[in-house]
Amino acid sequence: MNDATKETVVIRAGARAGKTERLVGLAIEASRRGKTLLVGIGSASTTVLRSRALDRGANDMAIYEIGDLAAEIAALSEPALRFIDEPSAYGVFERAAAELFAGTWPPQDSSIETEVAELRSPERFLEHAWTLVQRLRRAEIAPGDVIERAAQGATAFYAHPPNLSSPTLLSYLNDAARSSLDVDAEELLRQHRREIDLAKILAELYARFESSISGDLLADRCAALSRATLWLQANVDASTRGEFSFDAILVDDAEHCDERMHDFLNALALGSRQPLTLACNEAGAHRPLQGARIERLAGGTALTEPPATVAAAVPPTVERCTNRDTEAQRTASWIAERIAAGTAPEESTVLLRDLDDAVRFEEALHERGIATARAGQCNLFRRRDVLDAFALLCWIADPFAHDALLRILEGRRMALSDATIATLCGKAASAQDSLFGAGERAKDDDRPKALRLGDNILSGAVDPLLGDLARERVSWLRTFHGRGREIIGTMPLLDAIAALWDEGLAPWGEPTDARERSRRVALEALQARIAECDAGDGLSALRALCEHLRRVAKRERTEIPYSRREGFVTIAEIDAVIGISFEAVAIPSLQAGAFPAYYVPPAFLFTPTYGLAARENAGGLKSTRAAKHAYVHYRYKLRERHIEQERRLFAYARSRARTALLLTASGRPTRGINTPEFLEEYRR
Repeated sequence: MNDATKETVVIRAGARAGKTERLVGLAIEASRRGKTLLVGIGSASTTVLRSRALDRGANDMAIYEIGDLAAEIAALSEPALRFIDEPSAYGVFERAAAELFAGTWPPQDSSIETEVAELRSPERFLEHAWTLVQRLRRAEIAPGDVIERAAQGATAFYAHPPNLSSPTLLSYLNDAARSSLDVDAEELLRQHRREIDLAKILAELYARFESSISGDLLADRCAALSRATLWLQANVDASTRGEFSFDAILVDDAEHCDERMHDFLNALALGSRQPLTLACNEAGAHRPLQGARIERLAGGTALTEPPATVAAAVPPTVERCTNRDTEAQRTASWIAERIAAGTAPEESTVLLRDLDDAVRFEEALHERGIATARAGQCNLFRRRDVLDAFALLCWIADPFAHDALLRILEGRRMALSDATIATLCGKAASAQDSLFGAGERAKDDDRPKALRLGDNILSGAVDPLLGDLARERVSWLRTFHGRGREIIGTMPLLDAIAALWDEGLAPWGEPTDARERSRRVALEALQARIAECDAGDGLSALRALCEHLRRVAKRERTEIPYSRREGFVTIAEIDAVIGISFEAVAIPSLQAGAFPAYYVPPAFLFTPTYGLAARENAGGLKSTRAAKHAYVHYRYKLRERHIEQERRLFAYARSRARTALLLTASGRPTRGINTPEFLEEYRR
């Protein structure tokens, strides 16, 4: 039986010091004595674990990504549970706030005053409130605790205000925040009341959201971890845990675990015979402000560090380019030089802080005949190829989807001119057209252009007004629409979508063309995203799918897992390559505002000492900012902590290179007072 007093074993070592190899070795030894589990934090870490274990012939152990493992355990605890993505979870939160914005909540006799500044912009309020709620959930702070801690924090600040005229405080803040400190006792009392009201509103929204997902048996990643943890704590015996009972549990890249992950792993280890073993690189904990809790690894029995196998740091090539375009071209030419020198494309990567900046690097590499694949979180619906593919599905589902149809008509497959599209949006040809030969307009069609366009495409009512080539293409599109609906009705949805894309989308060139290969990889990512929706089959399922994706497209952040593709250069977000190294690594955009990003204080801060601090000052006569928010920003040195986190991320990115490293920035360097220039820092 598990000894509840045994300590966690922690393997501490730096980047590429052999932690994963040692962890896998320990797992292989443990698997000879009992059932063993290997856990990765993130898809990239799990991919590395799986490949290392298979390379050493270890086929008798379970290997999971922590979120996937939690989801399976949560599903075992509640078979009717339905898993949702982040945009869908935000939709639940949005519905929880509907009564608040409609003015019907709270009741008139409630003690909550809803006239707070943040509610004047509902969309912005929801975004900031959702960000705060997500952080509270990761820190395991319940809705009831929010009000209690907010009240205690308000008392700590407003009952004994700090010296708001301190020279160090004033010099730290910018002009907007500095003006917020010009307050008297009456103004502080007013801000106190508004803060408590806001805390009650946020706590109520948080509680309604938690009640909604629990009552509707929904679970996002955070809820799955909580459900799984509770079930594991209630079912310690191997007989009740079944396949989720393990004798040994080993976790790689544990420095990225947040509170819920740590609690889940500890609950999972309650039934194990051996102590929980964690491998971590403390310097690699580059997301502490997003919830990573490296301090929870401070205890435990530390194993001797693995043998020092780390090569000396790769000396980088450091360059500053004149602008963003020349930087993209220089990065692409450097990658091409490495490939020409013998480095495999799949051993080369461009690491970005924000993957949405990938387009210019992709285009520069495509110009040199180098195919690319993305890895990390990005908004798929900002990619041209993805939008073309999605528009095709929307139009098959709804022939009057005006924006989608316009995109199809303007796209590379149809390539119709503006004049032709204007004709298609116009009134139908006159019935007398057959007598006179030249196209004339009917006089009695007053429908909106959106309806006329869809109807004219399907009916051919304006075909006589078109040129020969345009008429031929519109005729093909009409036939394709009918065939597409037949395909959707007779084939499984994913297979039908693939068939529609093969026929309806224009390729960039031959199958070996770099752009075409990259386009197909992008469509694979979209198809994987569609598969996650589990919409079902048939035309009604396609309509529901398109409506859902259209609704979440603005805030969609699809996770594209890293996959080693032969002949492809990976353009990756840094977090997507945890545990993975490359021969050649390029890290561009090392200028202030890009990497590191400018620090923008959250609208809602929540700290153990001061509770809630809101940026906006509702009804303030002198300042639009609240005094407490400015002080907390100074007290915790949040800007400095943000920059330190960015430095950790930069250092981790550099450690991914084995033989060649390129560091670039564009434009003139700034003075680096509030936000430093990493490229210039590294040069010095």
